[in-house]
Amino acid sequence: MDGTFQDRRNLLAAACGGAALLWLAAGRSGHSPSEFKVPELSIAQAKVLVDVGVMAIDVRDQEKFAYRHLPTAVLVPLVVLRAGIPAWLVASKSKQIIVYCNRGVSHGPEATHLLQVAGFTQVANLTSGIEGWAEAGMPIKSS
Repeated sequence: MDGTFQDRRNLLAAACGGAALLWLAAGRSGHSPSEFKVPELSIAQAKVLVDVGVMAIDVRDQEKFAYRHLPTAVLVPLVVLRAGIPAWLVASKSKQIIVYCNRGVSHGPEATHLLQVAGFTQVANLTSGIEGWAEAGMPIKSS
């Protein structure tokens, strides 16, 4: 084998290996959190919306939701949104909606993106998630 061919083969193998590592690092959804450029809300902005009764969507699982959630929250796990937007939620396409997950960096941005793609026009991710909300001393509800 000539050296140039071997160099190209090594480069190709390294590139494929690097791509595989990036894919694995992106998680099971195939997306990295930074891939979703979505509107975001600070705790203060979300608090104003919660105080006037704006719906919040908790995209975590049932157990975490039962432990604590925003007072106006409904549970719609990310896995449900990935499968399709529930019919009852479609009626809220033009309403303001707060989306949140645990820390606001993975499931929340993806869920917000999915809702935007489905035509929701006033949906935003709570950047700090429920953890930041609770750490800031904001009201929490348990089921």
